[in-house]
Amino acid sequence: MVRSDDWLYRTGWVLVRGLARLLFRLEVYGEQHVPLEGALVVASNHLSLLDPPLIGCACPRELRYVAKAELFRLPLWGALFRRLGGFPVERGNADVRAIRTALHYLQEGRAVLIFIEGTRGTGEYLLPPTPGATLLARQSGAPVLPTAIIGTHRAMPKGAKLPRLTKVKIHFGTPVTYRELFGERTDRAARDAFTEYLMEQIAALLREMGHPLPRLPAPQKALVE
Repeated sequence: MVRSDDWLYRTGWVLVRGLARLLFRLEVYGEQHVPLEGALVVASNHLSLLDPPLIGCACPRELRYVAKAELFRLPLWGALFRRLGGFPVERGNADVRAIRTALHYLQEGRAVLIFIEGTRGTGEYLLPPTPGATLLARQSGAPVLPTAIIGTHRAMPKGAKLPRLTKVKIHFGTPVTYRELFGERTDRAARDAFTEYLMEQIAALLREMGHPLPRLPAPQKALVE
């Protein structure tokens, strides 16, 4: 059962987990690695709109999660997302409000789910990471929980209106803090190396589940003469 004081969250967790096991034969690995108390950044790859509720129902503690702002502009869905712990982020730029909201939740000792790729992939490869998880880890001191999900790109790919019956697996890795690896360093090289470490951990979790995904390299910036 999930650790939560919110009756609606607990009820939704039970219902969604039951449906996930029925429809997607959900398999969850590494639940014992999830710290049940204290600030936590859950950093996952991203394949489908199903990822937040399925990771939420796999995790044994209540999550706050970042979702694209467009979802919150739908009157009923937006209210429900907020009620269940979602908060919006404007994609394509550094959304200071979303960062502050996430840090606020971490300061309260809550767990925040963030998709390290920043957008949904196709299930063919892992997209280049964004620095959000590292930023939150460095500024809050919270441990980061590398998390891998596979199968949701087939269960509900981009453009699909209804989910399909297919297997979904979720794997929680071992938490790590920024300070453990890089101490008080704040330079760009250390920040990039921590982000890369998280992506390698996610890739390793996918391999452990039997679903290795190649890494898509980040686009090279043009040289200015």
